[in-house]
Amino acid sequence: MTTISVGEVLRRVLRAAGVDGVYGEPTGAPGSPASLTVTPVPAAVADLFARAHYQVHGVRAAVHRGDGILRLVAADAGPRRMFSVTSTDELLGAVPALCVPGPIEMSLELDLAELVADAAPAPAPVAERWIDPSPETVDVVRRATSLAVLAGPGVVRHGAVAGLHDLALSAGIGVLNTWGAKGVFDWRSRHHLATVGLQARDYELGGLGDVDLIVATGLDPRESPDGTWELAPVVRVEPGALAPLAEQCGDARRSPVMPPLRARLADVTQQGWALSTAPLAPSRVTMHYAACLAPGGLVAADAGTAGFWVARTFATTRLGAAVVPSAPSPGFAAACVAVARLRRPEQPALAVVDGPADQATVAVLDAAAALGVVVPVEAWSPDGDRLDADAHRSRLARLVLSGSPGSAGPVTVATDLGQMASILEAAGPVVAWT
Repeated sequence: MTTISVGEVLRRVLRAAGVDGVYGEPTGAPGSPASLTVTPVPAAVADLFARAHYQVHGVRAAVHRGDGILRLVAADAGPRRMFSVTSTDELLGAVPALCVPGPIEMSLELDLAELVADAAPAPAPVAERWIDPSPETVDVVRRATSLAVLAGPGVVRHGAVAGLHDLALSAGIGVLNTWGAKGVFDWRSRHHLATVGLQARDYELGGLGDVDLIVATGLDPRESPDGTWELAPVVRVEPGALAPLAEQCGDARRSPVMPPLRARLADVTQQGWALSTAPLAPSRVTMHYAACLAPGGLVAADAGTAGFWVARTFATTRLGAAVVPSAPSPGFAAACVAVARLRRPEQPALAVVDGPADQATVAVLDAAAALGVVVPVEAWSPDGDRLDADAHRSRLARLVLSGSPGSAGPVTVATDLGQMASILEAAGPVVAWT
């Protein structure tokens, strides 16, 4: 009879459940049957790395803090599920429990070095990607004379971007996306109306009060809280139902209507593009980010002033080029760049934070350095380097490729605080992360 270690059974279970990596402390001595392949980072930042892994790579990662508990973090809100496995049979049967959304804790109450009969878990449950909409949903969408789609990050997480495109094209309608779904359309598409949820008047100026029906899909309540965007009747559609709905509700006579928000934001953004003297307008800085990183790189920003401008004005031409968290999470931007470069060390990448860098970001940078990973960071600060457009663009081009030089830490840049008054006048107070 062929035998394998319980540790090997655990590896197979995690692979079957789609867990793509483990961060934190090893589960046994390196090379021992009880040892998982773990990316070693301090326990204080392991959750950050795992959340960033999910955001950047689109697959889940686990955390082990040396206590025999595997934790699966999740971007989806939901109750924490906790369970223990005390036998190989329980471990082999744990795949479905590891595939549910929300945070999960699995306590390993067994000896990972023990040899057991060679066995493999059953495959993970197949996620339903095609959900037929109800006849009532089809009817209400067909009868609407004017409608708009409000799309959130669930569209990306559920692999439904193509279905969103199908619906927008076949029904001739425009799409507003929250910042967690930034990049679902190229910013130049006539179906891309704007990124919303960042300022108080986004939904009003985005035209949601001017349509007969709002099609809401994949929303995250942290980006689009209930009671803020329902300015017209609403039909909620699961991301997996977008493509089937598109097939039943096409209307070649309809064309998207650009809302006032798009023109107001473009006016402020483009005024900043035209300014090249120090301190640079925030939208000029994000224009440089797009030029250096949109083709194949990554810009990740923490919640805050810099994150607001990335979410608001980074010109998206590719899904996943820009990442900003739904809720404040210090160190998240640096962790996103770290996990991206663990897979692709040469990927152009940049973490953007408000300066000075917080303790969580510094801890992530230290953990990344111990792994041999360079994490370029630019910190926005009133006391930062006053660079004109040429100097900033030149420094940025070097920074995103080679990273910060050794122990010098993040580089800084001063931005013109006056552009914030213009964007507030255009769309109201900032409400993101509040």
